[in-house]
Amino acid sequence: MTPVPDFVVAIRDKIGHDPLWLPGVTAVVRRGDQVLLVRRADNGHWTPVTGIPDPGEEPAIAAAREALEETGVRVRVDRLAATGVHGEIVHDNGDRATYLDLTFACTWLDGEAHVADDESSDVRWWPLSALPPMSEIMTARIDAATSGETAARFVAPAGSLDDEPPPVLAPPAPVLGVDACPAGWVGVVIDPQRRTSVFVAPDITGLVELVREHHDVPVVAVDIPIGLPDTGGRLADAEARRALVGKSSSVFSTPVRAAVEAATYEEARAANLAATEGRTSVSAQAYALREKVLQVDAWVRGRPGARVIEVHPEVSFARMAGAPLLARKKDADGVRARREALAAHGIVAPAWFRGAGFGEDDLLDACAVAWTAVRHALGVSESYPEVPEVFSDGIPAAIWV
Repeated sequence: MTPVPDFVVAIRDKIGHDPLWLPGVTAVVRRGDQVLLVRRADNGHWTPVTGIPDPGEEPAIAAAREALEETGVRVRVDRLAATGVHGEIVHDNGDRATYLDLTFACTWLDGEAHVADDESSDVRWWPLSALPPMSEIMTARIDAATSGETAARFVAPAGSLDDEPPPVLAPPAPVLGVDACPAGWVGVVIDPQRRTSVFVAPDITGLVELVREHHDVPVVAVDIPIGLPDTGGRLADAEARRALVGKSSSVFSTPVRAAVEAATYEEARAANLAATEGRTSVSAQAYALREKVLQVDAWVRGRPGARVIEVHPEVSFARMAGAPLLARKKDADGVRARREALAAHGIVAPAWFRGAGFGEDDLLDACAVAWTAVRHALGVSESYPEVPEVFSDGIPAAIWV
């Protein structure tokens, strides 16, 4: 039997001695407190059983085959113990090769160990406590296979082990995240198994009632101002803008209560200017939310039977991703970034289809709001400002994340 597989010989006929990248397997075969080693015929070094898988051959099957062909023993392959790249080797004939090694922990089943081919000059069981001199690479493979570890050892990218993945949180009971949409309101429920479900209704009261037909939700988070100022801006809006560098324009200034309650945009502008001593008017975008703000205001005042918090989706996405998501939420890149941010925290956003009464951006915003509701239910949420403001309506005003 030639020590070089036929397929490698065929490749060498085409490329000569040029560098070749090859897969390799190492079978660390254990019997009690002993390990099976072979003495290589080419250089006299002691090593575990090693070999090259045939094209298309499963690596673990190759490890068992090599053990049988080289030593005459039948083994059980227990687990992948380590992966590693063996630096370039220049063989005696000038062939250059680099090997990707997969080391397997194996257990002897039967067979008397002996020299079974011409690749080895000796085969012997060695006590783990008294191994012969070997290279550091082979010693490391034996150590990985006999360590009792359940996960394979590998070389990680530089610095990757310094970072912790984001926590994947599940609420103790279902929570609801709500966002305004063309149909009225879209809500996403996240349950204790982190499953998501979608609900749509024309008004906030109807939405919550619909959800409660299926879930008892102790926390409801809404993307709408809650707690309206009397004579100026809210700290919640100002602090949220500071947290969204490059995206601060997504946080509208909340009008004073008199402006929200004004019947026309012109009256709202006049009311806001009067309340702020001429400093601040009302944007058309903010006033366009008037009816929804008043809906939620009336619902909150009516004691809804749940903890209700205000959430801004962009602030939540920024916390998830570690920085504001600058891609527009209606663009493909923005949608992808938001779905990825949610997925990193264990939330698979529901599929979206046209004609649902809400946009995909509305759906993803509701998911982000629901994520903050989960944090609030677990007692790990934070608010902007740290101590909510309270205006004449008596409702704490803060944006939670």
